[in-house]
Amino acid sequence: MEIQLWLELVSGKWQRVPARVENFSQSGLEILAPVELRVGQTVLVEGAPASVASGPGRPQGVVVWASPVGKLFRAGLSFHAHAATNPPEQDLDLYEFLQIHPKAEPETVHRVYRILAARYHPDNQDTGGEELFKALVRAYRVLADPVQRAAYDVERTRVEKKQWRIFNSQTASGGVGAEKEKRRGILSMLYLKRMREADQPGVQIQEMEEMLGIPREHLEFTIWYLKEQGFIVRTDSGRFTISARGVDRAEELDASPAPASSLLQLGPADR
Repeated sequence: MEIQLWLELVSGKWQRVPARVENFSQSGLEILAPVELRVGQTVLVEGAPASVASGPGRPQGVVVWASPVGKLFRAGLSFHAHAATNPPEQDLDLYEFLQIHPKAEPETVHRVYRILAARYHPDNQDTGGEELFKALVRAYRVLADPVQRAAYDVERTRVEKKQWRIFNSQTASGGVGAEKEKRRGILSMLYLKRMREADQPGVQIQEMEEMLGIPREHLEFTIWYLKEQGFIVRTDSGRFTISARGVDRAEELDASPAPASSLLQLGPADR
């Protein structure tokens, strides 16, 4: 089936492009076009199948996946996702949502997205859902774009550091209670590191200082204790990782998957 696409350009103008429908459902089209289509791009369709064009005018959708096929481009258009063009919420970890490593290559991001798009698409009655699919599209738009991904990584690191800042400089060294919270904080950090990045679970002491906001001299006793108890180990590269026994201890302290907000005290600069 031959159709006409109206593509929204960065300038705000529209470009008319011929395309061919390869497959379709009530919620979307799989098309073949002679121009490159970008994920997240708004598309109007002229001459769409009757099941899609249920109302007057040109149905509006969003490109949810796209890949080159020789000199052409195959793409999926969703008419459920056209309103989902806002940036993803910052409290949603996009890497965890897509189940990929934060350092994943662009090819991996695209491959995983294609798999999850089929799983979460509203047409999939077993595992799909409109809101879930919208969130997936938003996440992919950020991580597939180098500029947006770089900006997201900066903000993600900033938020993560703020979450882990357990003590301010005036309370970091004092008392039994503070020492217990430092142990809990380190176990929580190493637990998450092991869970999220199993191939690189180690953390340097400098990273602990920066993430927890605690000077090294205030961490030495804590690290000694955790090592003696067998909760953490030091690798040949000088990094610290959590042990299986440490995982059990972290879960006893309810340290997963994120530090308990009631135990966190932000420093004056973060308030």
